[in-house]
Amino acid sequence: MSATTAVALCPVSSDVLPATKPTPDSLALLAAPASATMARAATRAVLHLHGLGDVTEAAVQTVSELVACASRFSAADDIYVSLRHRNGTIRV
Repeated sequence: MSATTAVALCPVSSDVLPATKPTPDSLALLAAPASATMARAATRAVLHLHGLGDVTEAAVQTVSELVACASRFSAADDIYVSLRHRNGTIRV
C-alpha cells in the first residue's frame, strides 16, 4: 500500500509586483532545498566578516527558515536573500 500526501500551494496573489533582481548586498539562490544550507553558510560568513557575532545565530536561523519556505512555496526558479545592517539592526 502506498501513502499519498496532499500538497496545497499558497493562493496566488492578484497583486502585480515588480520583478526583483539581486543587488550587491543580496544573494541569488535556486529555489531548491539545498539553498537553505548555502544561505546559512553565507549569512554566517558575512556576519563574521563584519564583526556581528552577537546576532549571528538568530540571523542564521531566520535566513534558514525564510529560504526553506521560499524554496518550498515559490513558483519562481530562484530566490533572493538580502542582509543589511544599519543603526544596530539586521534586516533580512
